[in-house]
Amino acid sequence: MKVDITKEDFGTLCVCAIRYCFGRQSYMPSLVQGICGAYLKELSDKDIIVMVEDCEFQERMQLYGDKVIDKPGWLAWRDKVLAEKKRRRLK
Repeated sequence: MKVDITKEDFGTLCVCAIRYCFGRQSYMPSLVQGICGAYLKELSDKDIIVMVEDCEFQERMQLYGDKVIDKPGWLAWRDKVLAEKKRRRLK
């Protein structure tokens, strides 16, 4: 099945999906991180910046979920998004 969607709308969906997954203690964060991560290069600069800021907020507020089970995956996701931000030379 093929779904037509604009790049802007896809980026918005990715941001929303990641936000939905913060604090969830289930398989969903790794699933969504995997899907969104496969398309990081396609997302807008704004989407990347928002994802980095969201990760920083979650870490500051200690909302990543379980420190042993959930946090390592979120830190890996943060590092992946930060690497994309750095690759693009975004501030």
